[in-house]
Amino acid sequence: MPAPARRAWPGAASMQLLEHLSAIAGRFGGMLIDQFGVIHDGEKLYPGILDTLAHLKRAGIPVVVMTNSGKRADANSRRLVAMGLDRSLFVDAMSSGEIAYRYLSATAPRRVYLIGRDGDEYGFDNIEPVADPRDAELLLILGSNAPRTSLDQYREILSGLTVPALCCNPDRLMLTRDGLQPAPGAIASLYEEMGGTVEWIGKPYPQIYAAALSLIGNPAEALCIGDSAEHDVAGGRRAGLRTLIVRTGLSADLDRFDPEPDYLMDRLTW
Repeated sequence: MPAPARRAWPGAASMQLLEHLSAIAGRFGGMLIDQFGVIHDGEKLYPGILDTLAHLKRAGIPVVVMTNSGKRADANSRRLVAMGLDRSLFVDAMSSGEIAYRYLSATAPRRVYLIGRDGDEYGFDNIEPVADPRDAELLLILGSNAPRTSLDQYREILSGLTVPALCCNPDRLMLTRDGLQPAPGAIASLYEEMGGTVEWIGKPYPQIYAAALSLIGNPAEALCIGDSAEHDVAGGRRAGLRTLIVRTGLSADLDRFDPEPDYLMDRLTW
């Protein structure tokens, strides 16, 4: 079915503090919920998440897990299930990596230099990977190897290159066991500062929202839930969605948000 016409929200007139999602859930025909920092902390599910998603399912409110992960959607779904999330509690995952994969599948095969985390498999079987970035026609920025690889080391790798880059994870910071570290978006921003051309895919850019909403039938009203004003609020607002920030993940210690969400919760509970 065609997507309904949407308008970008100009901003919340006043941010509403919530104790429980149940206070507003009935207003929405679907929810797009961020993965890292909202559903889990990178290693385990946050308390109350299973109960919250179970209540949404019983209420008939479909959920898509949205993530700025360079890995494809199915890999992210499997990871959630491995953490203990019942697969029946969400319709599907939609990742920036999945959007990038579809984008590359629609273009001619090309030699690609892949930037990612050591040991990770991203599932991009539609490219010809090269070992030397000077042999590439495209830089594919899927992940970050920080802190093992520093931004200065990435600067050395990218030095002198003129090929275009596709950044499949616009996040500039990521949660790791070593604290906050530069994420793929920081590497892509560095390449732009060095004169490179970067195309960005993922939150807050529109392609991922259109793909996620299509999975739940393009409801007239949907709520975007995340932990980053820069990505979840800005992107959700551009897509015509109401937005909710939880004070977990990247926003754990924040009291001010720019742009400001419509709703604010300490953590996602029913």
